[in-house]
Amino acid sequence: MAEVDAAAAAAAGAQAVQLIDGEGEFAGESAERFMTYAGVAGCGLSYAVVAIMGPQSSGKSTLLNLLFGTNFREMDAFRGRSQTTKGIWMARCVGVEPCTVVMDLEGTDGRERGER
Repeated sequence: MAEVDAAAAAAAGAQAVQLIDGEGEFAGESAERFMTYAGVAGCGLSYAVVAIMGPQSSGKSTLLNLLFGTNFREMDAFRGRSQTTKGIWMARCVGVEPCTVVMDLEGTDGRERGER
């Protein structure tokens, strides 16, 4: 595992990474890179995980960004209501101890998803 300086790790941690894509496939390589560069792999057992779940377009990503300093993609209401988050995205919180990983989940009632 390569050495990563603290500033690079913090910047990488704030960057949201897709954990599970819109088709339900696990992105293992992305998850491993995220854990390394965000410094999560070095947290040992001292970490927390926060996830948010709810209806599409209810402000989940916006709330997480405001509370935890993450950069999840947010819906642009001026362009109309539409699905923004597909699958599950994760990011490390900025300035929150213990090490905290936030997960932004796809809306539970997305009309784009249909019956699936």
